[in-house]
Amino acid sequence: MALILEQQNESILLRQRIQELERQIQETDRELNQERERASQRERHTTLPLVEEGDGILQQFQHRERQTQERGRREEQGEKVLQQERDEALEQAHKRERTLQQERDRALQQAEAKDRQAQEIAKKMQQAHEKELQAQEIATGLHQVLVRKREVEQRKQEVEEKHRQVEERHRQVEGRHRQVEGRHRQVEGRHRQVEERLRQAEERLRQAEEIARAQQQDQAIASALQQAQERERQAQERERQAQERERQAQERETVLQQERDKALQQAQNGERQALERARELREERLKASQLQRERDWALQLVQEKDLALQASTLDEYVKECHGSLFSKLAIDPEPRHGRDATTADVRGKWQPRKVMEWTSFLTEQRLIFNHVCHVFPPAVRPFPRLITVKENGSKIAPITDEKSMAKFISHSVEEPVKNIMIELQSVDKLGKICRNDVRVDFTNDAEHAKPFGTDTTSSQPREPVHTRFCICHDPAVAMSMASSTMLYVWESKAPHDLTIQHLRSALRPTTTFGEVTEETKSPAAVQDPEEVSQSSAIAEKRAKRAVTQTYHNMMESCLEFGILTTGQAIVFLHVNWDDPQTLYYHLAEPSLDVAKAPERDAAFFSAVGQYVAFTIMALTKHRKPLQERRIRVLKTLSKWGMPRKLVSSEHRNAALTIKPHQNGSGKQHIAPDQPYPYCSQKCLLGLVQGGSLDFECPNVKHHCRRELDEGEAGHPNRHPVDHAEWLRLLQDQFEQSLDEGITYQSVVGARGAFFKVTLLAYGYTFVSKGTVAGHIEHLEHEARVYERLKPIQGRYVPVCLGALDLRTMGKDYWIYFDTKVVHMMFMSWGGFRLEENKLEELEVLHELAWADEGIDTLHAVHKEGVLHCDVRWTNILYSPHTNGIMLIDFERAELFNEPEEDSHTKEGMTMTAEQRQTWASIVKRIDDENDDIVSIMLDSLSVEY
Repeated sequence: MALILEQQNESILLRQRIQELERQIQETDRELNQERERASQRERHTTLPLVEEGDGILQQFQHRERQTQERGRREEQGEKVLQQERDEALEQAHKRERTLQQERDRALQQAEAKDRQAQEIAKKMQQAHEKELQAQEIATGLHQVLVRKREVEQRKQEVEEKHRQVEERHRQVEGRHRQVEGRHRQVEGRHRQVEERLRQAEERLRQAEEIARAQQQDQAIASALQQAQERERQAQERERQAQERERQAQERETVLQQERDKALQQAQNGERQALERARELREERLKASQLQRERDWALQLVQEKDLALQASTLDEYVKECHGSLFSKLAIDPEPRHGRDATTADVRGKWQPRKVMEWTSFLTEQRLIFNHVCHVFPPAVRPFPRLITVKENGSKIAPITDEKSMAKFISHSVEEPVKNIMIELQSVDKLGKICRNDVRVDFTNDAEHAKPFGTDTTSSQPREPVHTRFCICHDPAVAMSMASSTMLYVWESKAPHDLTIQHLRSALRPTTTFGEVTEETKSPAAVQDPEEVSQSSAIAEKRAKRAVTQTYHNMMESCLEFGILTTGQAIVFLHVNWDDPQTLYYHLAEPSLDVAKAPERDAAFFSAVGQYVAFTIMALTKHRKPLQERRIRVLKTLSKWGMPRKLVSSEHRNAALTIKPHQNGSGKQHIAPDQPYPYCSQKCLLGLVQGGSLDFECPNVKHHCRRELDEGEAGHPNRHPVDHAEWLRLLQDQFEQSLDEGITYQSVVGARGAFFKVTLLAYGYTFVSKGTVAGHIEHLEHEARVYERLKPIQGRYVPVCLGALDLRTMGKDYWIYFDTKVVHMMFMSWGGFRLEENKLEELEVLHELAWADEGIDTLHAVHKEGVLHCDVRWTNILYSPHTNGIMLIDFERAELFNEPEEDSHTKEGMTMTAEQRQTWASIVKRIDDENDDIVSIMLDSLSVEY
C-alpha cells in the first residue's frame, strides 16, 4: 500500500515538474524572441543611420571630411558594441538552451525510471491477480467448510437430542465426546483461518483496484510526457526559425556591410577626386596669383606713367565725386508728369509748430569731417581711382521724375558715402570717430518698413511713399528689420517739383509753421501751370508739405535726424526729444557752396562730404525715446490741416516726464537691474490651472516675494495670485508703463513680433507675440488653437497665458517705421530655435532621440485635432525646461475632428464619399507634416537622408 502511495506522489511530482519545465521552456522562448527582436531593432537603428551617413558622405564629402572621419569612428564603435551585444545575447541563449536540454534529459530519465517502476507494478499486479485466483479457490474451499460446519451443527443438535437419551451412556462416551470437542475446536480454528484468508483476499482485491487506477494515472502521465515532447519539438522548431531569422539578419548585415564598404569606397574615390580638385585649384590659384602679381606690376608701371590710374585720397575722391557725379545733375526740360510728391496729401500728418535754423550745424559737421580727414592723411590712398569715378559719371541721366532722382542720389551720394564709411571703419579700429562694429547702408521703406507684410496701421488706401532710410546693421547678419537700426530718414523730391527757390522762400525761422488759415487748392486743380509756378503762396506750401512729410516720417520712425533733398539742394533736419515740436534745419546748396568756398574746403562743402559728416553725427548721437515718452510726445504734436490742440506747459512737461511704475495698490515697482530668466513651463502651467508653485522655476523666490515682504498669510506651495488677478495686474502694469518689464527682442515673424515680458510685482517672466491691427484676427485664431491644445500645453506647446489689447489703454508699442503693435498674446517661453547643423552644439545631443521627439510632438498636436500648416525651422524649439521639442506659431493652423467610424457603424451609418475624401486629405497632410519635421530634425543634426 505504501508503495502505491509513494508511486502516486511521485506521479504527481513528475507532472508538476513537467508543467514547470513547460513554463520555463515557454518563458525561455519568449525571452529568446524578445532578445532577438531587441537585437534586430538595435541592428536596424544602427545600420540605417550608417547607410544614410554613407549617402551623406557621397553628397557632402568636400565640406565634411572631418565629420566623415569622426562618423566613421563612431560607426566602428557602434558596430563593435552591437557585435558584442549580439554575441553576448547568443551566448546567453545557447547557455539557456543547454540548461533546458539538460533539464529535459533529466526529466526524460526520470520518466523512463518511472516507466520501469510502472512496469514492475504491472508485474506485481499480475502476481496479485494470480493470488486473487488462488484466493477464489480458497474461498470455494471455505464455502465447502461452511457447508460441512452446518452439517456438523445439525449433527450436534442430533447428538444433544440424543444426549438425554444417552446421558446414562454419557460417561461411557465422555471420552469420545472430548475427542469430538477437540475436533470442533480444530474446525473453528480452521474457520478463523479461512476468514483471515478472505480478508487478505479482499485486501489484495483493493490493492489490485488501486494498481489499476495507478495504471490509468501512468497512462495520463505518459500522455503528458508525449505532449511535453510535442511542445519540446515545437520549441525546437521555433528555435530553428529564430536561427533562420538570425541567419537572415546576418545576411542583411553582410549586405549592409557590403553597401557600407561600397559607400566607403565611393567616399574614398570622392576624397581622391576632391584632393585632385584641390590640387587643381591650388595650381589655378598659383596661376591666378602669378597673373595678379604680373597685373599689379603692370599696373604699377602704368600708374607711374599716369597718376589718374592711381587709387585716390579722401580729398581727391570726394572732390572727384562732386565734379564727375554730383555736378552732372541735369533736369529734363520735359519731365514726366506722374505723382507730384510735393502735393501729396499730408492732411492729418504730424507737423512741427516751430521751425528754427540749425545754427551749430556747420560747426559740428566741420569738426566731424576734420576727424575723418585726420584718419586719412594724403599719403593714404584707399579709395577708387579717379578714372573709375569719371567713368561712372557718364552713366548719369537727366532727372525726369522721383525714380530717376533716387537713382541719381544713389550713384552720386549713397555709393561714395558707403565706400568712405567702410574704409573709415577699417582704419578706425578703436572706434574713436564712429562705431566700427556695424555697416552703414541705405534702403527704402518697401524693403524694410513693413515687417509683417501688410499695411500695419490702417486699412485705408495709402499713396506710395518714396522714403529712404540710412541704417546700420551687423555685417555678419543678413540685413533685415530685426538686425537694423535706423539713423535718419531721407526724402527725395524731383527738382522740377520742388525748386531751390521754393525752399529758400519757405525755410525761415517761424513759430507758426503749420498754421494755414485756408486750404489752397492743389496745383493740379489750377488750369494754368505757369501761374501756379509763379505763385509764392503755392511755392511756400509745396516746401511746407515736403518738410511736413519728412518731419512726419521722422516722428513715425522715432528719429532725431532727417534729410530732404532735391539734388540741387539738401535740407538737413534735426529734432531734439526735449522739444519735439521744434524742427531745426540747415539748407545746403552743394554746387553753390563749393563754388564759393576756398579750395581746401571744397570737399567739406560737397554733397558727399556733408552726407558723410551727417551720417557719423547720426551714428554717434542718435537716441530713441522710450515708449511712454513717445506716446506722450505724440499727444502734444499737431497735425496738418487740423485744429491745433490746446496743450498747456504743464501738459507738455508731463509728456516729457517718465512716471515711475506702480501697482494697483499704489506701491511702486522698480525694474530689476538684471533681467529675470524665463519662468519654467510647469510654473506657468500651475498658474493657469490653479496648481502649485514649481520650486525648480528660477523666479520662484520672486513669486513669493510680496507675501514675505508684507507678511501676508498664504499657502506656501500656491501661486500668490490666480490667473485672472495675474492678467489684471499685467494690464495695470502696461497702463502705467510700456518701458518697464517689457523688451522688444528684435525678432519678427510673418504675423507678429517677439517680446520678453516680466510681471514686476511677482517676477513672472514669459514671452509675448505682438501684432498690428491688420493681423489681430490671426492672433485670435491662434488663441483658439491653443485652447484646443490645452491638454498638451507645457509639454509639447507653450502655455497660453491670455491676451491684451493696448488700444483699450490708448497705447501702442512702436517697433519700426509705421509699425505699431496694438495686440499682445502671452505665452511661456518655448525654448531655443533649431538651426540647421546647429543641434549638435547642444549638450543634450546624445541624450535624446531628436527625430522621435519631433514626431511625438507633432503627433500630440495632431491627436488634439490640429494641423500646424507651417512646419519649418523657425517654428520648432528645443525646450530646456522639458528637455524636448516644442512647436510654436499656430496662426496658420487648421482645426479638424477625427471621424468616429465606430459610432457610424453602431448607428448603421457610413461615411459619405465626400467625408472620406476630406479625411484622406487630412491624413495625407498629417503625413506630409511628419515628413517635414523628420527632415528638419535630421538637418539640424547634420544627418543626410
